[in-house]
Amino acid sequence: MAVAPQLPLAFKTFRITRFHLMREVEGLTPEQMLHIPEGRDDNILWNVGHLLCSLSRLTYVFSGYDLPIPKAYLGLFGKDTTATAWDAAPDMDEVMGHFISLPDKIEQDYVAGKFTDYTSLQIVPGDNITSVEEAVAFHCFHEGLHIGKILTLKEAMGLPVKGG
Repeated sequence: MAVAPQLPLAFKTFRITRFHLMREVEGLTPEQMLHIPEGRDDNILWNVGHLLCSLSRLTYVFSGYDLPIPKAYLGLFGKDTTATAWDAAPDMDEVMGHFISLPDKIEQDYVAGKFTDYTSLQIVPGDNITSVEEAVAFHCFHEGLHIGKILTLKEAMGLPVKGG
C-alpha cells in the first residue's frame, strides 16, 4: 500500500483557515450573502469570490497554468473591484462550488507534481513569493483578513458570528 505524500504545513494551515471561513458563511441566505451595508462597497459573496480569484492566481497562474475558474470572475471579484459595481449578482451556488472545490484541486495537483515552476511575485518591498507553498502560506494571511471583513459584514446585519 502506497503512503500518501505529506503536504507542507501551509496546506494544513490553509485547511484550518478555510474551516473557520466556512463556519461563518454556512447557512447564510442569498440575501445575507449579497447584502451591502451602508458605507460599504462589498458583501460576503464578494469577499468569497475575491479569495477564490486570489488563490487561483497565486497557485495556478503564477505557476504557468490557466486560471482554473471562469475568467469573468476577475472582473467581478479581482483586485480593485467592488460588489456595488455589479450589474447583476453572480450565481452564488456556482461561486461557492468553485470556492469549496478549489482547495482539493490544489492539493491533488500539488501531490501530482504539477507546481514545479513559479513566477516570483513581490507582495511587499524586499520580499517575494517564490513557490506555490509560499503562495498558499500567504493566502492564509489574506483569507484571515477577509474572514475579519466577513465578520464585520455579519455584525452589520445583526447576525451572530462564530469567531475562533
